[in-house]
Amino acid sequence: MGRKSLIILCLLGMFAIIVLSGADATTPALSEPPYVGVIRNLTKNDIAFYSENSQGTIVVPAKGWVEYVVWHENFDLIGYLNGDPYYCKKMEVMPGNFQFNCKSYDFMAVIGAEEPTPVEGLG
Repeated sequence: MGRKSLIILCLLGMFAIIVLSGADATTPALSEPPYVGVIRNLTKNDIAFYSENSQGTIVVPAKGWVEYVVWHENFDLIGYLNGDPYYCKKMEVMPGNFQFNCKSYDFMAVIGAEEPTPVEGLG
């Protein structure tokens, strides 16, 4: 039996396993939909978060915000400042319950305290 025949036989065997097991090798099954939320950073530091989507890092700029995608209804949100844990919160997804910039989001995390806006002529 030649090398070409062995390769074809292996491919046919893998195809048979996929068909008989009912698995589709091209599309992974998603157990939960992606949830989109907002992380607001009210501090004076850029804070980094690991991305569940790309295995990369998302940086929320100082006094800024980003949209953040997660795949689980409950998750730990851990922010890092200069490589050390800076912010940690257990988050719970509540689809569509958070309004920000005229959009509905599934969760919102606010880092730091909102400072009141000064009013001229008072105090």
